[in-house]
Amino acid sequence: MTQPGQRGATLVELMIAMTLALMLSGAAAMIAVNSKSVFRAGVAVARLQDNARFAVDSLTRDLRMAGFNGCAGGASPPANKLTAAGFQYDYSNGLLGFHPAGASWSPALDASISGLSPAPLAGTDVMTVRTTTGGAHALTATMAGSTAALTVDAASGLATGDIVMAANCSTSVVFEVTADPSLGSIAHAAAGSAPGNASADLGVSFGTDASVYRLVTRTYYIAASALQPGTNSLWVYSVPNYTGSPNPQEIVEGVQNIAVLYGEDTDGDGVPNRYVTANGVGTWANVVAVRAQLLMQTVQNNMTSSAQSYTFNGATVVPTDHRLRTVVNSTISVRNRNK
Repeated sequence: MTQPGQRGATLVELMIAMTLALMLSGAAAMIAVNSKSVFRAGVAVARLQDNARFAVDSLTRDLRMAGFNGCAGGASPPANKLTAAGFQYDYSNGLLGFHPAGASWSPALDASISGLSPAPLAGTDVMTVRTTTGGAHALTATMAGSTAALTVDAASGLATGDIVMAANCSTSVVFEVTADPSLGSIAHAAAGSAPGNASADLGVSFGTDASVYRLVTRTYYIAASALQPGTNSLWVYSVPNYTGSPNPQEIVEGVQNIAVLYGEDTDGDGVPNRYVTANGVGTWANVVAVRAQLLMQTVQNNMTSSAQSYTFNGATVVPTDHRLRTVVNSTISVRNRNK
């Protein structure tokens, strides 16, 4: 009688099946790991690009309005009625830069900047912009005299202690608001909280062709990040600090360095004839454009298998970490000085 054939897998077949299963499992695991790495890199790059855009937008917004002087333009600075017209309250120049020179800067940083915490990092540019913040508040009545209150809409949002500029198309004056303007009346008595007004007399009686603007001095600089240890960020120091936020404030993470060139108009046609570092500017009032170069880095390390070299501010560098980096260039027009 014929014996039926045995059914089932031989040992060799089992070993082959197990080997194939292990190979497939390894391939699947590798695909999963690679997919996770690709996703992680994509998220990091997107974040880096977003940070770069926000940094450029922040600088652009303020630089375009640097030294804004109402419809009179930037031909002459506003009359300053403040008692203490030190660096932070000196509105005679809407833009100043400081170029790194070893462990210091040229021109030298004002003590109000060098004493910040965190302080600017050596080897990075520092830039101070004086501009307006918020909208224009048109006068609703002509001043009764040069010492009288200015009348604006009660919903202006201005407050006691604000530093403001009243301006029309021929003149502008800086002073401190010394009484609650919530009813639309802007007082400017002598004294007041620091810095205070040296005099209540503005020297001009503004009419309804004038507007009132809130002023701010912002200093942009690079310092160690408080949010992402081991990296740098773009910080801003604002005087006065209208927002109630920490001051200085970390506004963009992943900004490793910034290098700035200033476009100086030497022949009065409103077009820059040369771009120089801050220590090479002849007359700051003639700076009509700013060329900023930002070195951006991912806040995450170990993004690459080996250190990736980069070229920034004319120098090629091989870093000691494995972060991704990109260099962003932007040329910004100082609109208030363009003709």
